[in-house]
Parts: sequence; C-alpha cells; structure tokens
Amino acid sequence: IGQAFPYTPTANPRWMVPDWTFGIRDDHMQKMVDEVRAKGAKVVVVLSHNGMDVDIKMASRVRGIDAILGGHTHDGMPAPTIVKNGGGQTLVTNAGSNGKFLGVLDFDVRDGNIQGYQYRLLPVFSNLLPADAEMAAYIEKVRAPYKAKLEEKLAVTEGLLYRRGNFNGS
Repeated sequence: IGQAFPYTPTANPRWMVPDWTFGIRDDHMQKMVDEVRAKGAKVVVVLSHNGMDVDIKMASRVRGIDAILGGHTHDGMPAPTIVKNGGGQTLVTNAGSNGKFLGVLDFDVRDGNIQGYQYRLLPVFSNLLPADAEMAAYIEKVRAPYKAKLEEKLAVTEGLLYRRGNFNGS
C-alpha cells in the first residue's frame, strides 16, 4: 500500500496537484489494510512518505500493517521501531536519504503468519556503479542550456557549513 506525503498541497504549488486530495486519514488506511487482508494478503507493507513521526502515529492507530517503510524525514534507522497497536505490532523504519542505503526487510512467513524478520541497512556505493551512458547523455543534454547558470558562484564562505543528516551530514 502506498502513502503519499500528506502535506503535498502546502509544500508545492497548487497547479502541481489541482484535483488531488492528501491527508492523514487513518480510517481510509484501515479500510485499505482490511481490504487487502480480505483478499488473502499474508503480509501488509506500507511504502510511506509521511515521515517517521507520522508513520509511528499511524502504526499505533491502524491494525494489520506488518511494516511501514518510510521516507520524508530521511532518518537512517539501523533497526525498526516496534509499535504496538490493537492488532499486534508494526515495524516502522526509514533508510536514510539520497540513495545512500537500501532498507532490506526479510520476513519469515510460515503457515500464513510472520514468524520473524531480519532488517538491515545495505550501503549503496554509487561511486562504484557505472553510470548508464544513455541516461548520462540525456541529463547532459537537458542541463546544457542552463550550464552557465548552474556553474555561477552564489557565495563564498571561509568556514564550514554544517549539514544535518545521519550517515551523510557534515
């Protein structure tokens, strides 16, 4: 099940999402979880862009979600947060930001039930992966008209500028 960033209309110009609705609607999520369970789903995973705090709250209110793999807040979680709820528990995690890690969650499912799980952050060493030549050429072509503007110096600092981010901050 997918969950888009609930604050999209306030974080973006309205013309980008003219007829779409967003929000934190736990009742709607519960209906979706119940629907996929009724269709035979043994494991329910939500891919979310809520942010860790909103995901934890949703996990506490919606029964039947086994895991929420989230984003938005860019938290690199070395272990899932276990959230208890009326239906048992939900694992909530984030894999950081900028493609630095891939969150890997393996469930041990037997007889239609989750018996256990393993989770880890898998580092992605993008500097060791060759760029796709066709995509690199396309990016170069699209950026070409803006090359001078993109290379323009905006400011210079003599000191260190700090950047927040676990695993990739200053």
